[in-house]
Amino acid sequence: MLFISGGPAFAAQGTAITFPRGEFILRRELEREMARRATLLVARAWRGRFETDGETALVTGEQISSRVVAPAHLEPIAAIERERRSSGPFPARLDMDGRIVGEATGSAAGKAEAVKAAMAVLERAGHTLGQLHESKAYLDRLASSANAMTRKIPADLFFPVVGEASERRALTLPGGEEGQVSVFLKASAGPGGLLDTFERRIATRVRDDARLARESWSLRLE
Repeated sequence: MLFISGGPAFAAQGTAITFPRGEFILRRELEREMARRATLLVARAWRGRFETDGETALVTGEQISSRVVAPAHLEPIAAIERERRSSGPFPARLDMDGRIVGEATGSAAGKAEAVKAAMAVLERAGHTLGQLHESKAYLDRLASSANAMTRKIPADLFFPVVGEASERRALTLPGGEEGQVSVFLKASAGPGGLLDTFERRIATRVRDDARLARESWSLRLE
């Protein structure tokens, strides 16, 4: 089964983008469902600024806060995350369309294309299991691949392709069972095409066992 939906998906940078002056606060929230229904939530914030150079810009910033929420048995992981300082997307060089130079995520090509690319990665992750016939192992591999994808910075993060797209696909599992993978992306922009919100969700399911990787970004000028 294949289901695709998409609202208007146009590049915010199709109109003239504007590199803002002054500082901004960038926030990111990443939630991962792990084995035994455990959930790990990591939220970080950075203060950043744009430094223009002709038609391009250098975006710099530093982490100003971090918050980690996790069940007791994941506290060792949570403690590491609390102490770790993340550079996030900084520093980043943006081209004249506001895309991060050097990022090969493909997200700036459009939300529908980004969803299809993510789905292809998940499918390959499942197929590489070879002779493994336990659906639990299949799910673990898909969930691991989904988490790896949410760690990649979208190329159009600061000036996103506006719109939404989703895809849901049934996959044949080893042993004749079936699983399901869903990918959803949504982005909005403010004045000058600057990021308002960006959301990315990847859900995997095998039998009654489901995992969700959810990521959201938001930017506010100070």
